[in-house]
This record gives sequence, C-alpha cells and structure tokens, in this order.
Amino acid sequence: MLRRSLNSDFTEVNTMEAAGKKLLLVINPVSGKKLGRQYSKMIIDKFSEAGFSVTCIFTTVNENAYDMTMKRGKEFDLVVCVGGDGTLKETVCAVMKLENDMPIGYIPMGSTNDFAHSVGIPDKVEKAVQAIIDGEPRAVDMGQFGDNVFVYVAGFGNYTAISYSASQKLKNIFGKNAYYMQAVKEFFHMKGYHARIEADGEVFEDDYFYGEASNSYSVGGIPVLHNIGVRFDDGKHELVLIKMFHGPKQLASMFRSLIKKDITDNDLVVFRHCDNIRFMFDEPTAFTLDGEFGGEQTDIQVKTIKHAVHIITAQPLPVEDAPEVEAEEEKETVES
Repeated sequence: MLRRSLNSDFTEVNTMEAAGKKLLLVINPVSGKKLGRQYSKMIIDKFSEAGFSVTCIFTTVNENAYDMTMKRGKEFDLVVCVGGDGTLKETVCAVMKLENDMPIGYIPMGSTNDFAHSVGIPDKVEKAVQAIIDGEPRAVDMGQFGDNVFVYVAGFGNYTAISYSASQKLKNIFGKNAYYMQAVKEFFHMKGYHARIEADGEVFEDDYFYGEASNSYSVGGIPVLHNIGVRFDDGKHELVLIKMFHGPKQLASMFRSLIKKDITDNDLVVFRHCDNIRFMFDEPTAFTLDGEFGGEQTDIQVKTIKHAVHIITAQPLPVEDAPEVEAEEEKETVES
C-alpha cells in the first residue's frame, strides 16, 4: 500500500504485505533526467510482485544515499539504489561501513552510467529491475583512495573536471553529450601534468595528458578500456597513463586509438594491472572520483579492496583475457 505526503509526492512507501526479503529502495530523484520519482511506483510494484517487502525513500539535499543507507540499512536484507554513479558510490560506502555484506542492486539513471554498462546492468529501468529479481550477488572490487572509497575510477589530468563541472541542467537535458560539449570548450586549455607513479614495484615518470586507476570498460561514457584485461573481482585495478602528446601526429594517433576503442598498441599509453598505486605530483593536482571532485593531491595512495561488496547482476561478471604487457621501449614510437 502506498503512503503519500500532504503534497501528494511519495515520501516513504512500504509494501509490507509482500512475503520474503526486506528491500530498501533508495531513489535519487534528481539524477540524470530526473525520472526517479516518475518510475518509483513501477519499480515498487515489480519488486512487490516478485515477493519483496519494499521500503522506498528518496534522497534530499540534506540526506543522500549514504546517510539513508547508514540510518536504515541494518533493517533490510538488501538495498537497491536508483540514480547515477554518485548515488551508487554513496550506497557502496554505506554498506561497507555497516560491514553487514548486504547485497546491492543498482538501477542506473545517471548521465553516463559507466559502471553499470561495464558489469552488464541494463539501461532500461524495467530490465534493470528484472535483472535484480533474477540476478545473484557477485563479489566486486572497490578502490581505496587515501581515506575515501571509489567504485570504478580515480583520475587526474585534462578533462577530468568535466564530470563535476558540467552544468547539472545540461546533464539533465543532454545526458552524456553534456560532457562532450564541455570537452570542446576545454580543448584549447590542455596541458601536461608532471607525475611520478609507483605501481607494484614499477616506476613511471613523465608529463601526462591523463592518468587513472580504474575498474571499468568506460570512463565518461567513452568505452575505450576494452581489450586490456579488465576484471571486476581479481583484486587489481587498471593503471592507465596517457603521455602528453607533442604535435599533430601524436594527437591523431591518440584519436585513432580512441575511435578503435583500443589503446593497447599506442606508444603514448602505459597500462598495468596493479593493486597498489602511488601518485606523486610537484604541485596540488585535482582528481575525480566516480565523477565527483576528489580533492587536490600531491601524494596519494590507491589500493584495491578485493571483493569489497556484492553487486546483484543477472549474468556473471564479464571476463576479458589480459593482453601481454609490452615494455615501453618495445612499442612503436609515433614521431611528433
């Protein structure tokens, strides 16, 4: 039975008649194109019909998904969050803090939904709900960034600020295209970021266009991390470093790699599978964590938290074979 507030908006909804597991449904009503509230009744009905006892709450300016999951999470058998990557991160952080290993379902409604696409969670709301009903909890790694946790990417360099600086109004209207619009604006302000990176005993030092520790096939809606052996439960993150290009030939080579969705054979790119990465900079450098501002860092440690949480998916997690990693000097060099 649905309970309504005096202003006729759903505030909290319980379908206590359903027998079975207790499900906490946390909806961010302003994610993506602000469709969370519109879909809420359908989501509740489908879970209830499947036998779940559903309690639905909406995030507010004062209470996000982390706050609400921390407050109510121990009462439930599983939590399902509805929103973008930020909403998922908040939910993950709360479940890890609660230490009760509660399975997490995710219905993506953000602008890019990189993590959902990577692990095979459907875009369509009804299909995402059904995937949770039919699915199984699967152990997934998370990242430790200093004292913070991230779900799928910690990155620095050019274009990383786009994810949190692009207008929310534009993101609501244009989705991930809002990021591309912002990228065009920043094209003529690109620069190199001098960094020293230690990764599982190896050391890399150069001027970098971009760098990241990630656990995803795509970042910013661009699926360029296929074919490098990404696995979501192997206790490793992928270190990807793109050296600053000099001249039109190197720039063109990078664009070709992006178009082919394969960066592994580009001499500007270094990639490794690591569980311990240290980023060091000469000056404070901004990071993005799952599309949110991660602070300015001069020395930061990134570690993999193996099997940190269980995400519900209908299909087993994708598996790619890792390619052989060539030494940097063995790659074909593109002259500037």
